[in-house]
Amino acid sequence: MKKALSKFLASLGISGSKEVKKTVQDNSYSQRINDIKFTDQQGNEISKEELSQATGRYNYAVYSKNKSSDKAKKLHQKAREYGQKGDYTEAISHLEEAIHDSPEWAYPYYDLAYTYLLNDDFEKALKYYELTDKVAPNGFFTSKTAVDVLRKEKKGVFSEGLYKNYMTLEWIDNPQEKAQMLKLLVDNYPSLAPAWKDYSNFLEGEERLQAIEKGLNENPDIETEGVLTINKALVLNLNGQFNEAKELLMQVIFNSKSTFGNQELAKLVLNSISEENKKK
Repeated sequence: MKKALSKFLASLGISGSKEVKKTVQDNSYSQRINDIKFTDQQGNEISKEELSQATGRYNYAVYSKNKSSDKAKKLHQKAREYGQKGDYTEAISHLEEAIHDSPEWAYPYYDLAYTYLLNDDFEKALKYYELTDKVAPNGFFTSKTAVDVLRKEKKGVFSEGLYKNYMTLEWIDNPQEKAQMLKLLVDNYPSLAPAWKDYSNFLEGEERLQAIEKGLNENPDIETEGVLTINKALVLNLNGQFNEAKELLMQVIFNSKSTFGNQELAKLVLNSISEENKKK
């Protein structure tokens, strides 16, 4: 893990640190038959009712409820244990068996893709992210973003390994260091829309809006586009532009291509800012 991170830092020439404001970034993604769970900045789970009363930034994740047998769940859990130990051969074997047992369950496809990504087998990583997207067309974690960036790597738009290096940023807990690395990432790869999405979460006001706009202008995948649009709506609402914010959220909600997670979050945000606007 540290070796991969060091390689990423060296490739971008990152050194030192920089002060930024703490914020929380979004982590959504799944399919229609799921539960959605939200957490606050401290990682505490909050209800949808509590979220509807809030105006802050939250993490949200969508978890698959069905389409998997008990056997597949056990195989998947065992695979993750092997993966955490660095035994990728056994992890792959168990994930393949889980897929064979429950072929309509997206999770083992997704983790198999990530395992291949960690092993620099980008062709197989793309294959299984595409299969994840096929099994869960309404979104599953970062599958749509992964497919988009890896396809661009394959076409030569991005350098090979960029998506893997981008993903290593999830391992960074220090917000100042993460913000600095994201800044250098968008400086070096300004057409990487997901990086603008993540970087904007460390900014405020006009700077945040500008970063969001830059991400939206870089032909983002539908998941990244949805998150950027929701974040833009939040900024506009804070600037007193409720009607403009409402219009953006409605676009996400009624876009048939939007991920389920983004549609649900847009509904909750719209409800929150609408209630807030009524009190003014």
